[in-house]
Amino acid sequence: MAIQKYSHLDQPLFTRFIRLGTPYVELNAQGRARPSIARLYNWRYRSLGDLPAVSTEPSFLAANPGFAFDYQFINVPDFLGKGELEPHPYFYQNLGEAEYVVSLFTFMRLMGYPASKITILTTYNGQKHLIRDVVERRCAAVPQLGRPHKIATVDKYQGQQNDYVLLSLVRTRIVGHLRDVRRLVVALSRARLGLYIVGRQSLFGNCYELQPAFKQLLARPTQLALVKGEAYGACSRKLGDKVEFDLIPGVEAMADLVTRIFAEQMEFAAADAAAIQAEADAAAAQAEADAMAARAEAAAAAAKAEAEASSSVAAVTQPVAAPSQTDAQASSATAEAM
Repeated sequence: MAIQKYSHLDQPLFTRFIRLGTPYVELNAQGRARPSIARLYNWRYRSLGDLPAVSTEPSFLAANPGFAFDYQFINVPDFLGKGELEPHPYFYQNLGEAEYVVSLFTFMRLMGYPASKITILTTYNGQKHLIRDVVERRCAAVPQLGRPHKIATVDKYQGQQNDYVLLSLVRTRIVGHLRDVRRLVVALSRARLGLYIVGRQSLFGNCYELQPAFKQLLARPTQLALVKGEAYGACSRKLGDKVEFDLIPGVEAMADLVTRIFAEQMEFAAADAAAIQAEADAAAAQAEADAMAARAEAAAAAAKAEAEASSSVAAVTQPVAAPSQTDAQASSATAEAM
């Protein structure tokens, strides 16, 4: 440990070069995230501003449908009486947070968010495996839900991004390796449009090293704030517009909410399917009735044509009548006169 500190083995190679005086160019503008999300980590850089696109493009100006805020820290208390677990050494898991982020993913899918635009991140490998297990059990086999674009650790996701990131911090006893501000910056800077973090407020909110970010995060409600009546692709609300919202108090409440929404959508889908089937049955019955009427009309026309044909044949084959006696006498008189 002493050798590690003395030799600065935790120092990145680029930092080592800079400290040795190697010339470098420092970037001073970001074009990935909304400015509001970028403020969570731009304090770590000197004069980090925003490119014009993140303040003008429609996707950055629109609110996230169903969510009152574009980012939130959501406090998750003990679930079933437990917080973090360590089934194997350094293999940290938190079932309550895993259930919450999967319920949040389910909510977003039911609101119409594409799965390809959602990533679930966590700070520990054990939690990654637990979240994958919950997704496979709850979502993967359901066509309306499926799997998120990726479930990964923060370290493995470095250099990547997605529109919406759900982040599980896992720890409830000690902060752990998230105390390294560089890892925190990586975690906060993966999202473009929406960042929703689940963790233990009493632990991370009191960590001195993380204060610049958590001071902003904790300025908003620490229960998930949701807006009714909105759907992805059909929301005209702009970021910053005032809106009424409901607070979701915990893991169980979030699970109940998505279960109810899913049941309602299945009921509506069944009603729509029944209406479509009834319409199809009515159309088929009408088509059959029209066909029967056409067949009856054709049969009547055929019968009429047959009757007319029979009358014509009878007229042609009828024998010529013999001349009457008066006609014979008239013919005889005409012959004598001649």
